[in-house]
Amino acid sequence: MNRTTTRRAATATISLLLASAAALGVSGQAMAAPAPVPAAAAPSHPSSSSAATADTGLRIASLPAQRIAADHRPHEFTVRYAGDTRLAQAQQILVLSPEHGPYLQSEDIRLEWFDDATRHWEPAVLDSQTGTLYTRIPLTGRILTQGSDTAIRYRITLQHDLPTAPRHLTVQPRTILYTAPQTTGNQA
Repeated sequence: MNRTTTRRAATATISLLLASAAALGVSGQAMAAPAPVPAAAAPSHPSSSSAATADTGLRIASLPAQRIAADHRPHEFTVRYAGDTRLAQAQQILVLSPEHGPYLQSEDIRLEWFDDATRHWEPAVLDSQTGTLYTRIPLTGRILTQGSDTAIRYRITLQHDLPTAPRHLTVQPRTILYTAPQTTGNQA
């Protein structure tokens, strides 16, 4: 199995584990949902995939990935989520390690989202597993008005010099669709 296939399998496994834990109501640091954690990425590759997790009540849909220069400067990008479903949804962002290493750690990247209400950039908490950084999946989602879109602005900055400097970071936004009934509402 080549490295790309291995990385994709690891990412899918992480997603399923997190989704399972969320559906089972696992709480604590590993699954705690901080303030609204918006999502990421503008299309650069017109690819989209979906992973159904029938026993957890979640469906994960990948949005197009974006490559961002790893040059220690802040880079802004916007991710648009469509209200084309009646299901509650939340957003998740993955930051993938470069193909030939090194694995990223949470402290290597600063990810922020712009809060329109306060007009301030807010930090997004990143966890790490097998070199993939990710925002936590909230225990509940929110239902967007049918036909409406939500756009979330992000800013990402490479914080530290890495042993083998990558030229680009890959940011992969995803939509988490809650297929099980929601008992508590409107958390993004």
